[in-house]
Amino acid sequence: MILSKLSNYIYAVSRYMLIFLVGSMSLVIIAQVFCRTFLGFSIFWSEEYARYCLIWTTFIGASMAMKNGELAMFDLFLAKTKKEWQDYYRLILNFLVLIFVVVSIYFGFKQVFSPTALMQVSPALRIPMWFVNLSVPTGFIIMFIYIVNTIMETLLAKNKGE
Repeated sequence: MILSKLSNYIYAVSRYMLIFLVGSMSLVIIAQVFCRTFLGFSIFWSEEYARYCLIWTTFIGASMAMKNGELAMFDLFLAKTKKEWQDYYRLILNFLVLIFVVVSIYFGFKQVFSPTALMQVSPALRIPMWFVNLSVPTGFIIMFIYIVNTIMETLLAKNKGE
């Protein structure tokens, strides 16, 4: 299925993005601590860089957690539900999450394209703030792909009688 292949490809790219973001953020923070402690000066843009890496890491990582089924859901209710109803319960939960994801994508893009975000740049790095705000809809678009793929796989498995 094309959606499944797309989902797996995006997951692989996301993993490399996370490795880069967390690695570079760690290196910059270590360099900042070293420079401040031993060399007597500060890297003025390090805190801002680390903050923006953390923002992107949060949304990319949350989407990866969604694909792996590691996000908090109503597992307690699922455990108490009869076996034959558990797939229906998962579908209902996935549709509710899908609604939340779509709303988040809409408002995320609304923030990205707001006049304030389009004209504003960050103080130290001088990068446009729309790029930082783009992390929200990007993470939720990836979540959208993962959740639609999960719903489709569940429905196809249900149709095959598995």
